[in-house]
This record gives sequence, C-alpha cells and structure tokens, in this order.
Amino acid sequence: MQTDYRYIVVEGPIGSGKSPLSRKLAEHFGCTLLSEQPEQNPFLEQFYLNAANHGLATELYFLLRRAEVPKLIAEADEIGNANHGMHRVVSDFLLEKDQIFVPTILREDEQALYWQLKQKVMPEIPVPDLVIYLQTSAGAAEQQLRQRGDNHINLFPPGYLQQIHDEYHRYFYLYDRAPLLIANTDELDFINNPEHFDLLLHAIANLRGSRHYLNLSER
Repeated sequence: MQTDYRYIVVEGPIGSGKSPLSRKLAEHFGCTLLSEQPEQNPFLEQFYLNAANHGLATELYFLLRRAEVPKLIAEADEIGNANHGMHRVVSDFLLEKDQIFVPTILREDEQALYWQLKQKVMPEIPVPDLVIYLQTSAGAAEQQLRQRGDNHINLFPPGYLQQIHDEYHRYFYLYDRAPLLIANTDELDFINNPEHFDLLLHAIANLRGSRHYLNLSER
C-alpha cells in the first residue's frame, strides 16, 4: 500500500469542494493544512465586479501568497527529518494553478508582466507526491455554491464559471507533472458520505501509475 505521500494537493474549480476535502484529509492524516483562503484577497470582489480592471492585481496577490508556500513545505520536511519520519502536508491549491487563470483573465501585456514577476519572486516549485483533481460540472458547482450561501456567485461575470471549468478540464487533461487522481464529485460526496471518503482513502493508498480515475464502480 502507498503510504509515503508527503505533499498532497487537492484541486478543482470553485464549488468542487476542494477546501472541505483538504481539511478532512488533513484531519484524517493529522498533518499540516495549507489553504489558499481566496476570501482574504482584497481584490477578488473587485475582480468579479470589473474583471478587466482588477484581474492583474488579483493574480499578483495570489502569486505573492503562493511564493511563501515552498518555504512552508521545506519546513515541514525539516520537522519530519528531525523526528526521523515524515511530516505530511495537504494543500487545497496547486502552485501552478496560475497557468489556468492567468491566460483566462489577463490581457496579453498583463500576462507578460505577470510571468516576468513570477520568475523573480517564486522559488523553485516543489512537485506534489499526489494531486487529487475534483472534476465537476459547472451546473453542479453553481448549485453547491448557492447551497452554501456563497454570495460571490452573484458577482461572477457572465459565463465565468463555465469558462473556468473548461480551463480546469483542459489543464488536467494534459497534466503530467505528478501522479493524478481524478474524482468526479457530481457522483461522489467525500464530505457527507463516509463510504465515499473510505473509497478515496483506498484509492490513495493503492494508486498505481501516473493517472487514476475514481468512480463508484470502484466499490
């Protein structure tokens, strides 16, 4: 069984449930949780209201926060080494997720500036031992956002949610940097269904190869 995942990333578009699942996995493993906490980005609401004028500031804020993460992961490694073991980290965001958002929301001149700044401020990006991609439809994600009372959904530019879902699908269709576990959250509820969560844990422990699809037929 696979037990040596040191750095696990849970990713997915807004409304996919990546943050609740990351918290649950961190609690299960008793390990460090790294959370992107987009609600702390002071430019995000302005971006939803006027994407053309606030996209660059929004992405640069996220970049500066992500630039702090490699050091946190290295510190977790040091803790594990000091204890002659492994200190696991679960994150609810992929450090390279700007490859999804920057081409989608920034103009070409803004993209060029962003990538130049990233080269200067971002340390070498650690490669996850496992990426869990929560695949969901835009309709299901919208329903989930409305159920949890996320008022940001009313601010989204027209078609934004569908566009981001399409870009996530495109990105992870080509993703090959780390082992990838793809789970469809339209049919799997890892938070409220213990059997589904156990199914995920079983898949994590027994993952073979670079890409695996998790569905209910695995039971």
